[in-house]
Amino acid sequence: MLTLPNWTGPLDATEQARMIVWRRHLHAEPELSFHEADTAAYVEQTLGELGIGPVYRLGGHGRVAWLGGGSGPAVMLRADMDALPIQEQSGLPFASRRPGAMHACGHDTHTAVLLAVAARLKAHEAALARRVVLCFQPAEEVGQGAAAMIADGLLDGTYAPGAPAVDRALGLHVWSRDRTGHIVATPGAFMGTVDDFTVRVHGRGGHGALPHEARDAIVAAAAIVLALQTVASRRVDPLDPVVVTVGAMHGGSAFNIIAEEVTLRGTVRSYSDQVGAASPGLVREVAEATALAHGCTAEVDYQRHAVALHNDAETAAWVREAAAGAHGVTGIDGTFRLLAGEDFAWYLRRVPGCFFFVGCGGPDGPSEPHHSPRFRVDEAALPVAAEVMLRSAARCLAT
Repeated sequence: MLTLPNWTGPLDATEQARMIVWRRHLHAEPELSFHEADTAAYVEQTLGELGIGPVYRLGGHGRVAWLGGGSGPAVMLRADMDALPIQEQSGLPFASRRPGAMHACGHDTHTAVLLAVAARLKAHEAALARRVVLCFQPAEEVGQGAAAMIADGLLDGTYAPGAPAVDRALGLHVWSRDRTGHIVATPGAFMGTVDDFTVRVHGRGGHGALPHEARDAIVAAAAIVLALQTVASRRVDPLDPVVVTVGAMHGGSAFNIIAEEVTLRGTVRSYSDQVGAASPGLVREVAEATALAHGCTAEVDYQRHAVALHNDAETAAWVREAAAGAHGVTGIDGTFRLLAGEDFAWYLRRVPGCFFFVGCGGPDGPSEPHHSPRFRVDEAALPVAAEVMLRSAARCLAT
């Protein structure tokens, strides 16, 4: 096992207290995707106070800086900054002061952790053999922030003279469904695609007592909902997981009127590129054919927000190795997977790296799920996350 430098040790009481102040400020002032102006300004101001700069603006409200020596490629550490359109019901004394916006997924903690990591790295900058890029990303919740920052030159270093290219990337996410301090760094397929589809079913309206004179869009839409489940059960290899969920159905205006139009909204999640490539055609085929069988027509709009997230096996092993020596780690896992999505996947399509979870559900976990208005983070997870990130970064820098 590689001996890691002394700057990778646990955060002291002062560092932890400062990180919690940052986190609680961010939690109280959440901003939605692509509207993170105040959050980005706070990050830029804090980096300046830490002596880190210049700070560059990428991908809308994204902020990027680097530190360390050398002239070669760098290791990138990423935190996301955006919140969700949820009215907070957590009861926390530092709950959201912005109506209809809440950090219900933990991005406030990710930002605070990366600021704490940045502070430690700055204090030991002379000891860094290579450069570290600090990436504070907007718009993860809508799956567009990573792509926007890549387009602005984040990974290839074209956004500023002398900016380093990135040859490895690390990111983390707190995870309320596990006990505090439990680390997950799974090699290979770890998180799913994020696909969004809309089906508009067109029929012919009429009187509820005379159905033969109409073409009922509600009946056709209901049949489409059921038929779409055959994508998973009959059209895709059962050893290659896929989920098709219809989450919204809108149509009709009165109990005695046959609806002329119905709109369905849904998502497809999978791990493989093959299923991802086939999914738009399968959804379109099922929807159009089922609508036709009911005398209706269907239009399908299919959007892809994120590809499946695949961790580099070597980097994931380094994260697990780094976590094994960190304080407060309560367990390490390299097998857990889920079909929730994460746009960090776009970085991992360009460079090797690892996206890992840090349990924050309390000592007994799990706690309230992510995206719940009652979501909470056990703040004891933050120093664990920071130390594991520091140790993982050091392991990557050693290559």
